[in-house]
Amino acid sequence: MFELKMPKLGESVTEGTIGKWLKHPGDTVNKYDLLVEVQTDKVNTEIPSPVAGTLREVKVEEGQTVPIGTLLAIFDTADAAAAASQAAGPSGAATAGVAAEAPAARPQPSAPSAPAAPAAAATAAPPPVREGDGRPGPSGVRATPAVRKLASENDVDLSEVEATGLGGRVTKKDVEDFIARRQARPQPQAAQPRPAPPQPTPQQQAAAGRVIQAQPARPAPAPSLAGDTLVPLTQMRRAIANNMVQAWSAPHAHAVMPVDVSELMRYREKVRHEFMEREGFDLSPAAFIAKAVVEGVRTVPQVNASWTDQGLILHREINLGYAVALGEDGLIVPVIRDADGKSIAGLMRSIRDVVDRAKARRLTMDDLSGGTFTLNNTGPLGTIVSSPIVPPGQAAIMSSESIRKALTVTDDDAIAIRQMMNIVIGFDHRVVDGSTAARFLTAVRDWLQDVAPSVPVY
Repeated sequence: MFELKMPKLGESVTEGTIGKWLKHPGDTVNKYDLLVEVQTDKVNTEIPSPVAGTLREVKVEEGQTVPIGTLLAIFDTADAAAAASQAAGPSGAATAGVAAEAPAARPQPSAPSAPAAPAAAATAAPPPVREGDGRPGPSGVRATPAVRKLASENDVDLSEVEATGLGGRVTKKDVEDFIARRQARPQPQAAQPRPAPPQPTPQQQAAAGRVIQAQPARPAPAPSLAGDTLVPLTQMRRAIANNMVQAWSAPHAHAVMPVDVSELMRYREKVRHEFMEREGFDLSPAAFIAKAVVEGVRTVPQVNASWTDQGLILHREINLGYAVALGEDGLIVPVIRDADGKSIAGLMRSIRDVVDRAKARRLTMDDLSGGTFTLNNTGPLGTIVSSPIVPPGQAAIMSSESIRKALTVTDDDAIAIRQMMNIVIGFDHRVVDGSTAARFLTAVRDWLQDVAPSVPVY
């Protein structure tokens, strides 16, 4: 028998949600066959089978969120011992995200692993907990930290929620169903508010020797209307919300600059057919824009930085985040590492690679970390001006807008039709000043407007 457990999918990832089982009980599984899709707040991934055998039992259903180390499935297999020796690293931890038991030993449930806390040095072992169950809280309700957090954010008393999980545990779906039923109920007639007491004048406050400070108002609850549907938050949507709130805490500023890309587009038309024959895919304007961003960062390295309370960190590496829209599922920003060492063709290959893998949900944690500057190519969406939000840990982000024909006045006062594009920089004003942002946009603009056959694609 072999036990597959929820692997650790990243340093800061403590739990995962089962998206879809790709194999079912009774199926024969070959080694390295994809078994299950797992969603986290960082990335969606697929877990392969480390053994060959038969899937006997699935322990966690689709849609359930469980901590790292939770038992996911049990296999009947002849090579469990070999898999255990291959999966265990020097410290004895399973490096492939699985744990195996010797055939003669009966598996015992174990408590899911939890992040270490500063005061977690307990001498006595805690009582055993069923796999996947959250420990009971003060009210005696079993739920994982993620479920408790969801309940807290939506003002849900877990003791009122019907538990359907193992051992009487309240699952994420239980809470979401409770919220949906609550939203569907007719709302009682709101009581008439009492008139607010008169506020003392500043003279009265001073006379009393104190200053009364206004309390921040809570956001008004969304009205419940007939026909409304509650759409539960996915882990990706919740992660986007958390990241944007964190990012917006920095003081943002924006600057816009128009770019004449007429010569660039002519040059692209000249080389794109040869590129297509050689690479098998098109040469997008995005590759030229990415190259221009890299050259702009080289010219103005202050935008390739991070803010800390101890000082500014200037990054020597240029790791370019490239925003990829996933439709209604959200937005993800994989990273093109060492972008300054790539040619236009190399950047195009990297863009094609991260976009394809992002849309196929094949990105890894490494693909999403280490970015130092981000490019948001919103042009294909038809926008002409946007206000990009700087990702946490970075100092700036640039959006490239749609390329459109426009009437312009040339240097010799003639009127011409040119292909124009706006570039927009969003920057953390603690790190980057307006003049620095303008110098960066100027460097990007000048590179794009000077593209000519003398600029090599390879």
